[in-house]
Order: sequence, then C-alpha cells, then structure tokens
Amino acid sequence: MNETSSTRREALQQQAVAWHVRLTSGAADETVLAEFEHWRSQSPEHEQAYRDAETLWQRLPLPLLADRQRRRALAARQRRASRIKRGFGLAAAASLLLAAMGGFYPDYLQHPLADYRTRIGEQTSITLADGSIAHLNTDTAIDVTINANERRIALLRGEAEFDVAHDAGKPFRVAAGATTTEALGTRFIVRYDGKAGAVTLLQGKVRSSRPSAQGAQTDSVILQPGQQLTFTAETFGVLQTVEISNADAWRRGRLLMNFVPLKQVVAEINRYRRSQIRLLDDKLGDREVNIAVDILQIDAWLKALQQTLPIKVVQAGPFVFLQS
Repeated sequence: MNETSSTRREALQQQAVAWHVRLTSGAADETVLAEFEHWRSQSPEHEQAYRDAETLWQRLPLPLLADRQRRRALAARQRRASRIKRGFGLAAAASLLLAAMGGFYPDYLQHPLADYRTRIGEQTSITLADGSIAHLNTDTAIDVTINANERRIALLRGEAEFDVAHDAGKPFRVAAGATTTEALGTRFIVRYDGKAGAVTLLQGKVRSSRPSAQGAQTDSVILQPGQQLTFTAETFGVLQTVEISNADAWRRGRLLMNFVPLKQVVAEINRYRRSQIRLLDDKLGDREVNIAVDILQIDAWLKALQQTLPIKVVQAGPFVFLQS
C-alpha cells in the first residue's frame, strides 16, 4: 500500500513523539537506546521527525514543562523504590509507549468488536436490513439488532444520524447509555461520549425515555423538529431549540457554530483530528466566536484564525497550541 507524503509524515511524527516519551521517561536501557538509534538512522525524515518532537518540548510554556518535570521526578522516585529494576524499566517504558500511542489512536482501542465503526476523521453511511440509513460521524461505534419485535441500535460511542424507514410493526430505538430514543417516523441525531449525550430531532417526532429515579417509572420526553435534549447518566436536561442546519452540518463536511466559547470550538474540532489542538490561555478559551470550518481543511482554518483574532498558533511536530 502506497502512503501519501502527508500520511507518512504524520506516522513518523507520531513515532517520534512516542520515542521521545520513552527516552525521557528514565526507563530506557541500552537495548532501548539501540532500537531508537536504529529507528532514527533509517532516513533523514526519521531524524527530522525526532528533532521536531524535541522542539515541541522546548516551545512548551514553562507551567507545562514544570508539570512534566514533576511527573518525571515522581516516576524516578517510584523506580528507585522498585527492586526489580530492569523488569520495572521495561514495564514503565511499555506503559508510557502505550499511553503515547493511545493518545494518537484512542479510537483503535474503543469498541473493537462493534458491528460498525468509524475512526477519527472518518464518516460513513450504512443501509440497515430494514432500509433505514445510519450516517456515522467521526469516531463512532454502533451495534445493530433487528428481529421480529424491534429494530434496536446501541450507540456505543460517537454521533450518528438516523433516517428511519417506516415499519409500524417494528419500533426503531436507539440506546445511548440509559437513554433510549424511539423514532415515530423520523430523522434524528444521537450523540454520546460514554457518559453524556444529546438527541437532536431534524424531522418527524421522537420520544426519549430513561429509568426514573423513583424506580419502576420512566422519564419520557417527546421532541419536535429543531429541538435538542441533552442527557447524562442521571437525568435529562432542558429541551432547547437549535439551528437544524448547524446540527447536521457535519453531514455536509462542515462545522457551523455561532456565539460559542473558543474552548467549545476546539473540543469539537478535536473530534476530527488525531493531533489535538490545545488552549494555553483560559481567558482565550472563554472568548465567544462564530465559525464555519471545512472538516477537511482544519489547518487552513487555523491559519485564518490567527489572522482574524489576536491568537498565536504554535505548531511543533503533530501538536498545535493556541495562545494569546
């Protein structure tokens, strides 16, 4: 399989960061150092990727560097307390490497046996056996059960829009945690991060239900088009009116957000990126902005951002930082 230059560059950057974490953990022995030298000597691109990773830490603000030094000191004390030095060193290096790679590939570790999934940055549409269509957004996993009694989708993670085929004899239900949404002939979106989520009705009518705190009863809310219901593991939120064109903009490859804090914008954009954007200024994160972003052109949006707002974009290797 041929890799594009950008794909190869991204892979090398991720490997370089993983090596930097491993080498600076204090757990690297001569074998690890030899493996690293072999990796770095494979090409000038390998060497440059590692230099970029080193540059990253030099550019980090002092508070972040101090926190990293604190964690390294703690790790060193823990290592000194161990009597099996080599075994501990290898285990620590392996766990740090896993953590580093997990930071870049969290979607590979989430719900690997789901019926349908998308990776970070991917979107797909699935026609189910009953003719309904499930449009999966980035980093999403679902299980599908269709039998004689019902059509049931378990949204394990992520976001999906459902265009439901009419079948009066088989209810269409989407379960996200303790909240189940039943379609009453409709098109709707469910989003869920494992703890909380939202149901947004685009067309038709849905009923969202969950077990009541009182026990046997259930709490139930019926949504009308343009309404959104948030939920947590414990309760429903208050029904809100949303702009439908914004709610399903991701289906058209866009992100549209009006008068929202920049930190909310960054959190939303990070759902589509392996290399995460970080805010280094809390006040900057509270600044309200309006955005219209092409999901495939996020880097271009970042460049435009610092031209329109008093924001500095610092990029080092695969990392991007925003500061005033």
